[in-house]
Amino acid sequence: MERVTPNWFRRVMTSARTHHAAIAIAVAAVAAAISLLRPLDIAVWSIQAKLFSHEPSGQIVYVSDEPEGRSGDAILGNVRLARVLDKLSSEGAKQIVLAAPVERSGSDMADLALRDAIARLGDRITLTHSVREDFGADMALPPNDPFFTDGVEIASRDIRDDFMRFVWVVESEYAGGGLSYPTMWTALADSSRQAPVFIDYSIDWKAVPQMTARSIEQSDPDIEISGKSIVIGNFAGSANQAKVPGYGTVPAPLIHILAAETSIRASGYRVSAMTVVAFFGAVLLVGLHFVAASRRRRYFYGAWASGFVLVVFLSAELGLRVQIADAFLIPLVFGFLRAKANFKRRHFYTDEKSRLPNFMALRRDLGDEGARDDYAMVIAKITRLEAIFASLVPAEQKRYLRQVASRLSLGDENTSVYYDGGKYFGFVLPLARYDDLEAHLDGLRAVVSQAILLSDRPVDVSLTIGVDCSLDKPLHARISSAIAAADQAREAYRPVFIITDFEADSEQWDYSLQARLETALSEDRISIKLQPKAELETGRIVGAEALARWVDQEKGEISPAQFVPQCERAGRLDDLTRRVMLRSMQASHDLAVRELPSQVSINVSAVQLVDNRIVEIVHRALNESSVNPCDITIEITETARIEDFDRAGAIMLQLAEEGLRFSIDDFGVASANLDALFRLPFNELKLDQMFVREIGRSNLAGSIVANTISLARDA
Repeated sequence: MERVTPNWFRRVMTSARTHHAAIAIAVAAVAAAISLLRPLDIAVWSIQAKLFSHEPSGQIVYVSDEPEGRSGDAILGNVRLARVLDKLSSEGAKQIVLAAPVERSGSDMADLALRDAIARLGDRITLTHSVREDFGADMALPPNDPFFTDGVEIASRDIRDDFMRFVWVVESEYAGGGLSYPTMWTALADSSRQAPVFIDYSIDWKAVPQMTARSIEQSDPDIEISGKSIVIGNFAGSANQAKVPGYGTVPAPLIHILAAETSIRASGYRVSAMTVVAFFGAVLLVGLHFVAASRRRRYFYGAWASGFVLVVFLSAELGLRVQIADAFLIPLVFGFLRAKANFKRRHFYTDEKSRLPNFMALRRDLGDEGARDDYAMVIAKITRLEAIFASLVPAEQKRYLRQVASRLSLGDENTSVYYDGGKYFGFVLPLARYDDLEAHLDGLRAVVSQAILLSDRPVDVSLTIGVDCSLDKPLHARISSAIAAADQAREAYRPVFIITDFEADSEQWDYSLQARLETALSEDRISIKLQPKAELETGRIVGAEALARWVDQEKGEISPAQFVPQCERAGRLDDLTRRVMLRSMQASHDLAVRELPSQVSINVSAVQLVDNRIVEIVHRALNESSVNPCDITIEITETARIEDFDRAGAIMLQLAEEGLRFSIDDFGVASANLDALFRLPFNELKLDQMFVREIGRSNLAGSIVANTISLARDA
């Protein structure tokens, strides 16, 4: 069974906004993978440290004093340290951590006293040791003397700082030299936590209980010691220095105390950059799907962007270390891409006169959707638009176009109407919404055709509608065929022309025929046949009409009525006219050389009387064939499609100056022939065969023929 992709999913995945969001998320993910914006994260964390202030638990006390030992990094003199340890033990200290190395003093008595004091504490004392050599020599301390460490718990006192000497994370254990030790903060927090602690600097380090060794010795502590964890350290030596955001340099043991306080608070966890990027990216994609209206989408963008600020404040309050900087790239990149798209829409995808999206925007917005068969491509053609605009100032022209577009959308904000800058408007309609599409479009045309009031005067709106509902065609082909349908539609008798299926209507809309026609044109396989023109009174041949002929290898001879419209839809009508024109003029020249009647008529579509391209085609054929221009008659077909008679008349007069004559073809059919005969410089009138064929059976047909001949003679 074929799996059908849901329409909403297809719509979301083909949306330009979704593409831009995906690009922004991908850029942020790459940045997160390589920690590109880590310095910005550090700046955010430093700001967060100042947003809130939390009191420490009070379960950890820091004891400091100036050293008396010979080493600048020793804590206290060994005798004095032994007294302090005994005093802390007697006061009921829960845990004692020596945050600096214990060394021999040179006095056996003092060293023995200290070792005995350490031994009496048993598992209530922890010595610390520098393990990691990769942290740098400036962070390392001398080791503990083995004389004191036998049977004593050891913890790592290592910290790693960044380039600004801030410490953001402390692992639960460190290894080095083949040894592995738990980290000092785990002993203080009495924690079995295996995850590293990302220090919560909103905990006020100044509020950590602190006292001096002297106050303990004198039995005058101002802080309750019983049941507390005690850290004994000092300020001496650069290795015992670190920085707290917002406060400057502090004793390095305080970093472990803050790490322990963070663990006690059950915070200090990290939210990775990739997780944050995935979260904000998913919210953006979901919002783009569910929020379609432009105003609501702006509200969504505001709420989504506010989420970044909320995460910064909330994580600061909860003590979470969120790596959010890389996620900032999502709104930055997405905003840049949307701004670029909006700029293109204003300058490349917008018609300058009407400020409506143009057909480039139509192709961009639909994209691969053009291959789907669940919607109709609709083209509305405004007839005589150039004549209307001649009487309007630019501001009125803009209002006219926008009102037409507004009527075509019928107030549906989900229907986008596109304008090609000329006379065509385009939009799409979902077929499932309309049981009778033609009836709907007839009603829509009736609404749009109401006069538009500009500067207190009504301006007419005349339009035909072409629709392409055919299957499995690329977008450009659907637009072209809908335009051709709008061109073939007639206001008087068929204002809405719907193409339903290429296969069912193959005589006019055979797509494979168009592909073969492209090959025939490229290989110059379009030829002509000369149909004789005889004088009725004498039967003498007086000239010929050149008829385009194409013999396809598969289908044989194909009627011009079938392949000429295909050339028009494919934009190859000029190519066809150029080939037929040259061959017809060469045939006229050959007839003249043989002293045969050399008058030749050549068909030219009325839609080509819009610019000087047809003039250039005729001039080039005249030069290459050396024909006498007086022997050539141009037959104008489908004169009802002429919208600008002034322009068409100027082109015909320009060619008439070369000596060419003009004939109006199929006279009497469609609504514009008398108008064309009156306004254009024709030399010949060709009555449509439907009247001539009925002369013997219809008095009315005989009357029409007789009166038309009389009209032609009088003219």
